[in-house]
Amino acid sequence: MGREQRHALRNIIETENIYNGAILDLNIDRVLFPSGCEKIREVVRHRSAVTVLPVHSDGKISLVRQYRHAVDEDLYEIPAGLIEPDEDPAETAVRELQEEIGYKPATIEKIFEFYTSPGYSTERIIFFYATDLTPSKLTEDDDEFIKVYDFTLDEIESMIGSGDIKDGKTIMAYCWYRTKKAEENAT
Repeated sequence: MGREQRHALRNIIETENIYNGAILDLNIDRVLFPSGCEKIREVVRHRSAVTVLPVHSDGKISLVRQYRHAVDEDLYEIPAGLIEPDEDPAETAVRELQEEIGYKPATIEKIFEFYTSPGYSTERIIFFYATDLTPSKLTEDDDEFIKVYDFTLDEIESMIGSGDIKDGKTIMAYCWYRTKKAEENAT
């Protein structure tokens, strides 16, 4: 679908901003569709973020375990964080690793970008792969209470299967890395 076709599907008649927050805004859009019908769309405008799969020289992967208020659970996750205004996403990824797990990567590679919930949110996450890790700790954010754990790929697979890992970006990173390892072993 070309840009002009997409634009025809997105005719916003009115936008009302009903909330402005530190990391997100909430808009109510009144949209006119080509069929002539009008619909209300609630849109969460969210700052972009990064997430990083840190793989150590022994093949272990660092996950953080932290409390997530919205779901009222402690979750295992790969490190992640919001991109500061005018900050390069790769710099954000390196900073987040230093803050959350205490390592700095010599190699950081952007793998892909994805939208977390495109039906109602603009949140975009950029996924990075980090290797050649050396100790380098930065101070954590004051609202983060993080514990760091190192797991093998097989342990992570087992944790996904048992429901111990529920975080979507972490499961996505596992799938990408498992595929990468299979391709490397096939050649």
